[in-house]
Parts: sequence; structure tokens; C-alpha cells
Amino acid sequence: MHGDDTQKSYTRLRKFIDVAKERSWEVNYIDESSQSFEEILSASSLFGNERFFILKDVKKLSKKEYLWLSKKEVDLSGNLIIYNEGPLNAATLKSFPKGTKVEEYKLPVLLWNFLDNLVPGKGEYSVRSLHKILERQPVEFVFSLISKHIRDLYWVKVDATGTGFPFWKINKLKSQASKFDTPSLQKLISVLSAIDIDVKTSKADLISELDLVLLKHLE
Repeated sequence: MHGDDTQKSYTRLRKFIDVAKERSWEVNYIDESSQSFEEILSASSLFGNERFFILKDVKKLSKKEYLWLSKKEVDLSGNLIIYNEGPLNAATLKSFPKGTKVEEYKLPVLLWNFLDNLVPGKGEYSVRSLHKILERQPVEFVFSLISKHIRDLYWVKVDATGTGFPFWKINKLKSQASKFDTPSLQKLISVLSAIDIDVKTSKADLISELDLVLLKHLE
């Protein structure tokens, strides 16, 4: 389960977890265990219930685990969901056993275009695009995407290799980040952080604040 639309993918994950609990399945969070991936999946249920496994960090799986899973999947009992916050590349998806069900949740193209055009000189364009997006998407979700995107632009600008992003994503972000100087991105991050606090304490209206930020910092 993966994709850019983390709101929808996480809602889907929560639905699976709720259903598993309603059915009294034994829910195991692999990321929180000190045991190895193989040990967790191979162990017997403590109570004889159906088992439900969740892994949220796909990076914890090495080639060894992928091979083991492909060989042992027929002998293993229970249900395994591997959730990834963001899209997985084709190579990773091919590493899973044949027959694995893959669900991908993509952001609308309009949202992608909006994020890609958050650059100086496009303030008014960004405000118009924002309001089109808000006809279908909650403002809180859009705000979280903007904040994350600006953070990624800054991160790539100061430490591209440390991001761990794939090569194609680093290049794309670098191209956009080159249109900002470092202090401008730092200022944007600070402003967005302050807005988050003000909105959560009912001191500001999120849509109005976003309009002002886009017009002022992308003028």
C-alpha cells in the first residue's frame, strides 16, 4: 500500500486495522518489535487467533527478506500489509512475491502541478491554483503537503545525499530549489510553522494565511 496521497492510503490502512480488531485478529506491528522480520512472521499465534501484520518502513526489508518471503509465503499464516508513506519504485514492487496485491494512491495532477510551481514569481498563480484544489481537498491536507514540499526543497538544497530520495526526485527538487536562496526557504519554513501553531490555537484562518504566504513569499 503506497502512493503520494498519504491521506487516502493511511485512511485505508486504519480501516484494515479496525476490521482486524473487530474480528479479534492478533495485530502485530513489525516496526515496533525487537524480533527479526522472519521470526515475527514464522512465530505461532499466542492465542490461536488469525494474525495480522503491519510493516510501515519498507526500507527495513533487505534482499534477504524479500527472497525469504517469496520462498515461504505459501507456508506462512496470517495477513501482511506493507505500508509506505509515498510511492514505491518499480524495482521495489517487483521484489515482492508474485500475486502480491498492490494498492497505489496518487495525488491529483492539479495538486502536483501546484506544488511544482511553488517558485518566486508565481504568487498569484499559486493562489488561484490553491483555491481550485480546495474545492476538492481539505485545506489542512493541502497545508501539510505544502509544508513537507518546502521542507524537502530546503533539505535537497543543503544536503541532497542525506535525504535518501531517489535520484530522479533529487534532481527534480534541486531544479525547483535553485529558484530560491537558502534564507528564503528557511524563512518560509519558519512562517509555515508559526501558521500551524496559530491555526491550532484558533488565532488564524488557515486559508487566509496560505493566501498571504503565497502572495508575499512567491511575489
